[in-house]
Amino acid sequence: MTGRGGDVTDKCTFQYFDSWLLMAEKRPTVAVIGLGPVGSILAAHLANNGETVIGEDVMTDLLRTIDRDGLKISGFTTLNARVSKTVNSIAELSEAGPEIIFISTKACILNAILPELKEILTPHMKIVSFQNGLGNEQLLADTLEVDTTYRVVVNYAGNKTSLGSTVMNWFQPPNYVGAYHRGTYVIDETTKVIAEMMTAAGLDTKEHADVKKVVWEKTILNSTLCSICAVTGQMMKEAMENFHTLKLAEKVLEEGLAVAKADGYDFGEEALDRFVAYLEKGGAHKPSMLIDVERRRPTEVDFMSGAVVLHGQKHNVPTPVNSVLTSILKGIESKYAKN
Repeated sequence: MTGRGGDVTDKCTFQYFDSWLLMAEKRPTVAVIGLGPVGSILAAHLANNGETVIGEDVMTDLLRTIDRDGLKISGFTTLNARVSKTVNSIAELSEAGPEIIFISTKACILNAILPELKEILTPHMKIVSFQNGLGNEQLLADTLEVDTTYRVVVNYAGNKTSLGSTVMNWFQPPNYVGAYHRGTYVIDETTKVIAEMMTAAGLDTKEHADVKKVVWEKTILNSTLCSICAVTGQMMKEAMENFHTLKLAEKVLEEGLAVAKADGYDFGEEALDRFVAYLEKGGAHKPSMLIDVERRRPTEVDFMSGAVVLHGQKHNVPTPVNSVLTSILKGIESKYAKN
């Protein structure tokens, strides 16, 4: 059962805590698995701030472009940064010996990459889910068979404009980072290092002793417009300005808030109004799930609306709207997955 947050010095003993004390004398080597928009923005900011960053992606033409021209970020901020090294597989990461590994791939491919990551895992590696979705950090811990994994709630977004180039559309700071240790959410020396590193790089990040609450909040918000826009083809602004999809969004939010409350996270009586107001600020922006559908790729629906449905079943909370949206999106995926 998931516990509530607390400070690691009170609740946990980490076998490799001393290694972090030694690491304080040098900056840790960082790996970013997946150089899509979110991963590229992270890697570019860290590299621009002098961190040793290893970028991993399966797209060889992307890696060649990054090696030649660096990572280019525009929009909310402007950067042109060079990572220390790029690699084409997770297996190659072991040669660089990263201490912190950020997984910034789509959550839907976690099951495909975790066996590879398990092959190179050492006791000193800290594994961080830098993704959307509910339950990622638990999946990491269970699959990798480790006591502690980490979760960052990312509060920025971007879109690729060309190979190696990303426009950062918005950033609503801070990001949040927490640790998942043996079923309990805590903060520890690693969350401190990650928060300080990201903040120093220009991505304001705070530690959160019960980061699952923030995960729930973002999952409810993402489940709403990601699913609706992916089904209707609307941009976020269009969905929130249309009477019919606005009412649909409100129903999705109501279900998510009810399930979160049953799971121990009550966002209060005014939560629906606050969440609607937040989504109304989305602007003329395509959520990532709509882009996935347009490009005929697997979506993260199982980690968003689908995860709300599963938690609803666990707590006997009805989620008919999330269930229908999930089923429609799974049907869309199955159609182009056969081609």
